[in-house]
Amino acid sequence: MPRNLEHDMLAAATPNDEARQRFVHALKNHLGSQLRPQLRKVYDAQAKPAYKTRIGNEPSDTASIAEALYDNSIYQAWSSLYRAAQERMWFAVKAPIDREREALEKKYSSYAAAPKGSLELSEKAAAPEEIKKVEIHLQPGGYTLDESPRDIMAGALYEAGGRLYSQGVGVGVKESKAECVMRFLKEWAPDFRPTRILDMACSAGSSSVPYALAFGEAEVHGIDVGPGLLRYAHARAEALNAKVHFHQACVESTGFEDASFDLVVSHNAMHEMSVKTQKAMMAESYRLLKPGGVCVHQDVPLRFEKLDSVMQVIHGWDQNFNGEPFWSAYGANDCRAMLKNAGFTEQNIFVDLFEQIDHSFSWYIAAGRKI
Repeated sequence: MPRNLEHDMLAAATPNDEARQRFVHALKNHLGSQLRPQLRKVYDAQAKPAYKTRIGNEPSDTASIAEALYDNSIYQAWSSLYRAAQERMWFAVKAPIDREREALEKKYSSYAAAPKGSLELSEKAAAPEEIKKVEIHLQPGGYTLDESPRDIMAGALYEAGGRLYSQGVGVGVKESKAECVMRFLKEWAPDFRPTRILDMACSAGSSSVPYALAFGEAEVHGIDVGPGLLRYAHARAEALNAKVHFHQACVESTGFEDASFDLVVSHNAMHEMSVKTQKAMMAESYRLLKPGGVCVHQDVPLRFEKLDSVMQVIHGWDQNFNGEPFWSAYGANDCRAMLKNAGFTEQNIFVDLFEQIDHSFSWYIAAGRKI
């Protein structure tokens, strides 16, 4: 299954749209993959000596390293271009969605009228303030954008932006994140076959659908706090003939019964949560699992323990300039300890990197099996 499935909830791009998107893809790839690693040389050759001349001593911690880098003109130019590239990305994907917004909302209404799956929205599951007040990834309107009872804009933007972003950072297209996790499960727990699955913080549902298609007899649920994300996720799943039940709910307290799922997953969600919320999600995963059940929380491979202080600052750019308030907290978290504190035993925990099938990217996996 390709990473980016085609379906009729995608807005059609004109040749001009496609040209803008190709430009953004090339620009982000050049700035991120080729120029970003060179910032270490800029720091050593220019930023650190300049800081020492100005202050009288070399930078000694991440705060002073950041100060030295932020004062450097080459870093400033790179940072401005990288921010502009992210903003251009949203401009490039938003234009076709804006043109077709009314048509997409009508499609949502049509799918909602005769669904295979279901959608349950609840004002009681309000998004945390730290999510509501930030446009994460600079996504226009943020994840909680909700302008009408059939607004699907947050989900449409999330999917379109994610498709272009993943290309710009070099993630392969032959395997979805969910399929990567399913392949991991076959290796780590070959005897495991779930019949009830929960996708936590499911956003636009792009990871929920592969589970429904792969495990045709399983009952698949997805939760998130953004109603616009969930409406789109519901319509997207229906368009792909996948039966998924979506709910507006929080990962800390889902509302499902104890021991009611065989598999609990999340995809690229931890880095958008506070450490407190990450811990609560692990604990909730354990509570929800049946004996023998498995949780797998997958995310980007940002591990600060493998980086020195300079590279932590360079890779921490997203927290300060890309609407990622928990980026550095995620990079420094301890998922093994979180899983243990949730109730999983050491011999039933996996925390490590796991490669995509085409070796284009390695995902960070934090998994636990309940005894």
